[in-house]
Amino acid sequence: MSRQFRQGDIWGGLSSAAVILPQAMAFGVALWGPYQIDLGTAALTGLLTVIVLNLFSGLSAGTPGMVSSPTGPTMVLVSGALITFSQMGYSGENLQTLFIIMLLCSGLLQILLGLTNGGHLIKFIPSPVVSGFMTGSAILMILSQLSPVRGSASEELTSWNWLPLMTATVTFIAITYSPKFFPKLPGTVAGLLLGTVFFHFTTLVSSAEILPGWLIGTLPAITSINIGISISALNDIPWAAMLPVSIALAVLASLDSLLTSVVADVETGERHHAKRELVGQGLGHIFSGLLGGTAGAGTTGATVVAVRSGGHYWVSIITSLVFLIFILLLAPVVSILPISVLAGIILHVAIMGMIERDMLVWFSRKKTRVDGTTAIIVTIVTVTFDLMIAVGVGVAIAILRFVQMQITTPVIHRRSIVSQKPSLRKRTEDEKNILHEHGDRIVLYELKGNLFFGTTDRMFNDLLSDLDRKAWVILDMRRVTHVDLSAVKMIDQMALRLQSHGGEMLFSGVRHGQGLGKEVKKTLKKINPYSKTPDVKTFIDADEALDYSENALLKEYNCLKENVDEKIDVNKIDIFSDMDQQDIKKIIDVAKHQSAKAGEYLFYEGDYGDSLYVILKGELDILLPYGSRHYKRIATFGPGTYTGEVVFLSPGKRTAHCKVARDTELLIITNEHLKILEEQHPQAAIRLLKILGSRLGQYLRRTDIEVMRLSE
Repeated sequence: MSRQFRQGDIWGGLSSAAVILPQAMAFGVALWGPYQIDLGTAALTGLLTVIVLNLFSGLSAGTPGMVSSPTGPTMVLVSGALITFSQMGYSGENLQTLFIIMLLCSGLLQILLGLTNGGHLIKFIPSPVVSGFMTGSAILMILSQLSPVRGSASEELTSWNWLPLMTATVTFIAITYSPKFFPKLPGTVAGLLLGTVFFHFTTLVSSAEILPGWLIGTLPAITSINIGISISALNDIPWAAMLPVSIALAVLASLDSLLTSVVADVETGERHHAKRELVGQGLGHIFSGLLGGTAGAGTTGATVVAVRSGGHYWVSIITSLVFLIFILLLAPVVSILPISVLAGIILHVAIMGMIERDMLVWFSRKKTRVDGTTAIIVTIVTVTFDLMIAVGVGVAIAILRFVQMQITTPVIHRRSIVSQKPSLRKRTEDEKNILHEHGDRIVLYELKGNLFFGTTDRMFNDLLSDLDRKAWVILDMRRVTHVDLSAVKMIDQMALRLQSHGGEMLFSGVRHGQGLGKEVKKTLKKINPYSKTPDVKTFIDADEALDYSENALLKEYNCLKENVDEKIDVNKIDIFSDMDQQDIKKIIDVAKHQSAKAGEYLFYEGDYGDSLYVILKGELDILLPYGSRHYKRIATFGPGTYTGEVVFLSPGKRTAHCKVARDTELLIITNEHLKILEEQHPQAAIRLLKILGSRLGQYLRRTDIEVMRLSE
């Protein structure tokens, strides 16, 4: 990323300064106006905040194009803090001291959040919660401006007391509609100018009396800033009330800034650095407090304007300099600004920029009703109680909603029996018949998601019918993300229950860090050292577990050839099982006999092939290559089985590798051998082709059934 100064940074800084200048003064006046502080000084606090926040945000270079200023949510939070401190009996210099300490603490916490990558956690606050407290903050901002637009907190709307209300209305309308007529003029600037002109023109032509408090008054010199730290207040800081507000402000300002950073990323096409940005914002809050400013954060509107005007990394610093020049050279202009104009600006920010109008739409739709309810609850709590209580309530609702969704979401991705999903080992027809007839005794459960206290009871009930019989139950954990202690204990109970009925529980796809351990039996023994441990087995993948279960089932029916290194009787070979001895002898006489050592390749993907391989002894693995040096085993062939029937019937390119897994003896029948059989022993050739066609038909039928099952 280039951090060179660009000419666009000047235009971006000027544009963003024009956008946030009225807002900065308005928020300063709204914050300190009720506490008998000179309104010019109150406006200056907002301007100083912009200077300091943008200076340190720019120096941190965390977000290209970022512009910061006092914002609605931070203003509502710190206003609430001032009300709390005031009700506790603090006023004047003591109140200012507590405010400074609050900003220092929140700044330090922001720096800590940045250095510890806490910004990543802040991003996980749910959107309905954010919408709720933004809407609640907007309502509080609107309520806070009722007094300025009435002209007085105590007088009725008589005489000229209607002028502030009309001025605020004109300002609001000007901000809303001026972009349609003057697209290059920021709406807040148009509102500031038109509202001020309306106010003074009305008073001029009507000779109306301007009451005290209707104008901001003289902006004090920057050199006259009094930090206002009271030593007595430092000795009596109400930490119980201070720290929660400081934490809340740090989180809220960080969230506001990071949301703006995301917007800036979209506009610039770059990526913000959350750690730097939060450190910069934290330093900004520290020095804002020390220099007499207030709280703030990144502001979306000004950031978008700055970036679209050509601003980049230096735009924050330019904005800071523009505000400093304004204070030094144009301070007298502020004295004529009506308070009601600033009130109109705040009302526009609240009504048009912060209220989430879609909440009722969310609530009306069944799929988003919970989100709408969450947002409405957070809004009500924000207005009625406190902003951070509202955020806490919203996050708690979101957590409960997440847990409820986890509980109601099935953890069983798919259940299948071995006749539907056999292992990759190719079996003889006799073995296939046994597995098809008794395949429901081997059950594969593909699990998913989190296995925790909220989902294990439902999983137990779903498996119950298979746990109360003699069966092999395979739990494939490949899609499981986490297993807690409650789930481990439940698994232990399920395994013991299955074992009591003569069954066996098997595990596959267990990963390190999943919570179950690489060897499940060891984990079960550790959590129940003084109880009986079930005899469970763990396999690398589901295919190994299926292969083990199939062998165990076939062994039970005396249909398993246990030693693959012994040569099989030729009469037990699949394709010869329905032939008479003469046909078998004729085929064997024509075919080629070959031996191969473990590790050798009989053929590779892409090789031309026309041969049928009949395995008499040993094992072959069919491997599908992917990537440069990776392979996926898709089938294993043992004694009595065969492979290559497709290219034998229709010669062409091989679609996979064939690797010798164990020393092998083969009977190879090529397409040329088939032609010899057709000429010399046509009946034997016909029987061979008929059997191969029948086997392929059966295979396709089983494949079709499996595809239909997976599509359900």
